[in-house]
Amino acid sequence: MQSEITPDRYYQVLRQYQSAQLLFEAIKLDVFSYLDNPTSATEIAKKTGYCEKNIELLLLALVSCGYIETQETYFHNTKEGCAYLSKASPYYLGNTILFREEMTTLFNLTDKVKYGSKNFTGTCYDFSSLAEVTVPEMYATGRVKSFIDEIQTVFTDPSSQLKILDLGGGSGVFAMEFAKHYPNSNVYVFEHPSVADTTSRIISNHNMENRVTVLSGDFNTDGIGSSYNLIIASGILDFATESLNVFMKKIAAALLNSSYLLLVGHYSETDNYPKENILSWLSGYMNGINPPPTRSQVELALTNSALKAVRTIQSGRFHGNLYKKVV
Repeated sequence: MQSEITPDRYYQVLRQYQSAQLLFEAIKLDVFSYLDNPTSATEIAKKTGYCEKNIELLLLALVSCGYIETQETYFHNTKEGCAYLSKASPYYLGNTILFREEMTTLFNLTDKVKYGSKNFTGTCYDFSSLAEVTVPEMYATGRVKSFIDEIQTVFTDPSSQLKILDLGGGSGVFAMEFAKHYPNSNVYVFEHPSVADTTSRIISNHNMENRVTVLSGDFNTDGIGSSYNLIIASGILDFATESLNVFMKKIAAALLNSSYLLLVGHYSETDNYPKENILSWLSGYMNGINPPPTRSQVELALTNSALKAVRTIQSGRFHGNLYKKVV
């Protein structure tokens, strides 16, 4: 038996954990922003005030994990590091990575398992901060490009006068990009009051406040408007407090006939917690977040609301399903 199995996988996990910790700490120290060009540990220490010996050790460890590269006594970013970990890049993801690590951390998991979540005093997901940190992520991961490519196959005339709603739109990025590509359109983002101010600030920072209107409310209980040509719904079905049938009929009623619903996100294939992403959502599930609805539940609610499947869109991290209101 000893020759057939080894404990190697556990030591590999330990190293992966250390590698992840190293990445997070290096992001916090903003080391990557000093490495777009070959730089020595001495130069970084002078610019930052960090301990020269320890910054060199940190850089050597980053090299060992493949996060940066070295030539003689100089260190520099990889192409990915320049693109995503240096603050000089428009696609900087450092804050996004740190936020997602904190959001999905399994700290206190032992206590939650032993005593249940009712005794846990931590907070649930901060969707306002999430909206902010996902802005560069949506561009860096290609979600925006995939969205626009799909929308342009549906609405082929950029001069069209359309009315669209980004329901639970968070950052408002999809709404802003739609407004840029269809300048004659009326574009709205509907968000919970706890997030809406952040959405408004993001839109203002992009100088789009005259092109995109933010609506504040609870989409479960408040009206969401009407006469839309397109409603975008990203990852919101998990948070519908009404039955899925009632919620989907509300969305369908807000659409004009022959208009579209774009559902962005994954469906669960079973009634149980989805095994493909349970690790990422484990903390949230233990805090009481419900598992996502199943594909069959969603499809039944769509059928009952006269929303017919057009096609599935899958491109990188962008997963969506397009439906058309047919009465």
